[in-house]
Formats: sequence, structure tokens, C-alpha cells
Amino acid sequence: MLFLFNFFSADILFLFNFRLYKQTTFINLKNQLKMPIKFNVVSRINPLQRTDPPKFYANIIGDGKTTLQDLAKHASAISTVSKADILAVLESTFAKIADDIAEGKIVYVGEYFTLQAGGSSTGEAMAEDVTAANIKSVKAIFRPGKMIKDALKLATYQKKA
Repeated sequence: MLFLFNFFSADILFLFNFRLYKQTTFINLKNQLKMPIKFNVVSRINPLQRTDPPKFYANIIGDGKTTLQDLAKHASAISTVSKADILAVLESTFAKIADDIAEGKIVYVGEYFTLQAGGSSTGEAMAEDVTAANIKSVKAIFRPGKMIKDALKLATYQKKA
């Protein structure tokens, strides 16, 4: 009975620490100085009212990149796991994600994101005439989860000079 209690207590402690880690991570995201998301200005004409003057819009642009190496280096710096071990785990995880998406599975990556296959096809007059040959294109559909949505809520923006 004592063994069961200790095992149960360890699970509760792990869950508590994990929730605390997630909350702390969110608080750190709020309190850390982050680089702003850059945008430029573009003019667009209303396609329904071509005679109207164009309007100007903020257009978010990519500024820099993060590689798998960068992710592994960061994870290694804040943990006791080596960069090589983290890279091995990340590469095998992403290979599994790719395989599962190619099999038509929806891949849930915790509260971070969801990935699945999607696509488009040509239409037929009869349902019986639709085959795999009707599929025109296939793409990966990315849906951000709570953690990414929360991080974006805290983002700041800067007009690119």
C-alpha cells in the first residue's frame, strides 16, 4: 500500500510540476523582452471596386529563421540533455510525424499544434466517378494550439524601415 501511495504521489508531483512549468513558461513569455514581429506596408486594390483608390495594409514578413540545430542548442542549454541526443529525438519525432501525416492521421503535438493532410480535387457529376485520380493537390494543414496562440497574443509589432 505504501508503494502505491508513493507511486501515486510521484505522479501527482510530476503533473503539478509540469503544470507549474507550463505556467512559468507562459509568465516568462510575458515578462521577457522579445523581438517584435516585423511588417511592411503594401497597397491593395479592392477587386470588387477597381475604380476605388487603393488601401494600405500591414503585411507581416519573416525576419530571420530558427533551424532544428538552433532548437536543439536551446533545449540543451536549459537542460541536462546533450544537443546530439536532443537532435536525435527531434529528428525521429519529425520523421514519425511525416509518416503519420502521409498515412492520413491527425497529429496532435500537445498544446502546441496539430498537423494533418488536406487537399483539393476536381469534381465529378456522379459520386461513383470520384477516384484518387481526382485529387489535384495535397498539403499539410497546420493549426496552432493554445501555447502558440498565447505566445502570439503577447507579440509586439514593428514597421520595417
